[in-house]
Amino acid sequence: MEEKKYIIIEEKCVGCGSCVMACEGGTELKEDGKAKVISSAKLEECGGEELCPYGAIEEENGISDEERAD
Repeated sequence: MEEKKYIIIEEKCVGCGSCVMACEGGTELKEDGKAKVISSAKLEECGGEELCPYGAIEEENGISDEERAD
């Protein structure tokens, strides 16, 4: 199975740090206050997309919110 790769959607990231607190080693805050992924594997262990209350963490090769059926 292919390893998931996560990205931060900067427009959705408010810099709250929830992902950093919930998943040490998976994400960190950059100087501009936005989060960045430092380990997709660690982020997957911690819960992946579910970690961000604002929906800013997405699977890079996944289906976007707009493409998902309700």
